[in-house]
Amino acid sequence: MKILRTLSVLSLALLLNGCGNLRIKAYQTYQAPADVKNLVVTGFYIAPPQLPTVPAGDADAFNKKVEALSEKINASLATNSDRYYHSLAEGLQMQLNLNTIAGEDMAKKPRFDRVKQKEERELLKVEGNPKFPTVYLSEEAVQFLELENGDVKTFIEESPRLRSAVRNVTKAAECELLAIGYARLVIDKVTTYGAKANLRLLADIYLFDEKGELVGHTYGETEPHTFTGEYLGDFNDVLASYTSLQAEMLTALTLVEEEKVDED
Repeated sequence: MKILRTLSVLSLALLLNGCGNLRIKAYQTYQAPADVKNLVVTGFYIAPPQLPTVPAGDADAFNKKVEALSEKINASLATNSDRYYHSLAEGLQMQLNLNTIAGEDMAKKPRFDRVKQKEERELLKVEGNPKFPTVYLSEEAVQFLELENGDVKTFIEESPRLRSAVRNVTKAAECELLAIGYARLVIDKVTTYGAKANLRLLADIYLFDEKGELVGHTYGETEPHTFTGEYLGDFNDVLASYTSLQAEMLTALTLVEEEKVDED
């Protein structure tokens, strides 16, 4: 007799096929230990759109159309940074069943003023394309990441300085768990003369314990949406898909392994 540890095939199949999302992956699943009672959601970052670079001529033609909408796109990203932040806090509270604090509730913690006073929002600025100059983060969130050129993903996944920063925030928030969300729009697959391209929303949700260790990470991306780059509605439609994407991501994050007994 041997023990086989597998993910529920049925659950995974339903997960991957739901809501029209292309890819959902839990890089590290999470089940809250009994001694974890409190979660702080510090923020949800939305990066500027990732514009295509190839084929060079076609990409340039397409990017001109997108940049013409930059002011409206940026306003939409700013609005959605608030919406995504609250959506993440609510979703994690329901999924993990923990006392979850975010926004104003963070500010009520006696020692949290020190964290807020030290935040550097200047680090959200991005060089390269003046039409899309910044990463967006809700004013209710706290920016404690030591970013370089607004590169949230690289700092979270590679910087050795993250652990101590997380420890400081969890201590100030009186929580055993910390969550950060990150999303970006990606444009690729440009057609001849820049007539059309694909637009996708990519998102990551990270969980850290009070020691600053990564204890959970889930990723999701939407199905490609073919568009001409001329209408704000296409961007808003893809951004609006985050709610259903998050639901699948959080399901994957907490997907429990099953033990199966195979009798010879």
